[in-house]
Amino acid sequence: MGGVVVVAVFVLLVLLNKDLIITWPIAGILVGGLLILFFGLWDDLKNINWKWQLFFQVIIAIVAILFGVRSGYVTNPFGGTINLENPTIYIILYTLYFLLFMNSLNWLDGIDGLSGSVTLVALAVIFFLSLLPHVNQPAVAILCAIAGGAVLGFLVFNWHPAKIIAGTSGAWFFGFLLASLSIFAGAKIATVLMAALIPVLDLANVVWERHRAGQSVFSGGDNRHLHHKLLKLGWSEQKVVFLICAVSVAVGVAALNLNALGKLISIIVFSAGYFAAICRLNAKCKS
Repeated sequence: MGGVVVVAVFVLLVLLNKDLIITWPIAGILVGGLLILFFGLWDDLKNINWKWQLFFQVIIAIVAILFGVRSGYVTNPFGGTINLENPTIYIILYTLYFLLFMNSLNWLDGIDGLSGSVTLVALAVIFFLSLLPHVNQPAVAILCAIAGGAVLGFLVFNWHPAKIIAGTSGAWFFGFLLASLSIFAGAKIATVLMAALIPVLDLANVVWERHRAGQSVFSGGDNRHLHHKLLKLGWSEQKVVFLICAVSVAVGVAALNLNALGKLISIIVFSAGYFAAICRLNAKCKS
């Protein structure tokens, strides 16, 4: 029930905050959060199959986009911007973006404190990003502060050994928040993607390993995630969380100080290093 509390606290404090004007995009984040609360709790209680989960995620993403959680452009790393004014294009692209984050954080939620800690780091990156002079998004900073407080309060009880867990509603909401706020902050997608790069790369690697093994990419219950591999080598849960968060902090801080091209290069270099490290981990786990 941890996720239920996080969503409820976030929605309530946003509605009560006198410094926020509830615009359509902010309303979209709130409505999306409430839909996650409903569908996520349904999954926690009934354990619905992955096809229904994916369908509900698409509905949540489209509702948020139709409320205005979108941007008409993204920065082109080679100069200028890329126009996203065509409804068909931005609905498809932003829906995929929401699905990427919601599932990345959901799949990362395998050990105590990990998903929430990475979310907190990414929220901090968005918070400082929104305060930069060329961004100047105080509303985003307030939303990040509220979300960060709710997640931090949850982590107090989710740290190993956990007294509460996020559940589907919490993990989906973590990803939904990061996707929404990165779009709401003027389509600062590359910056937030860097801060949450480990869960995104972990999802990509797990999908690839399951595909190579001839399994459904949506089949769970295996030990293919990064945290599982580190645990198999004898690391404690706390040490795994600290390592992943430390790397996320370093990459997130770098993202705040790089231009668009620098972020693209960093993502490519870090991704290559990540997959090289995974190959070494796989070899050690088999030996």
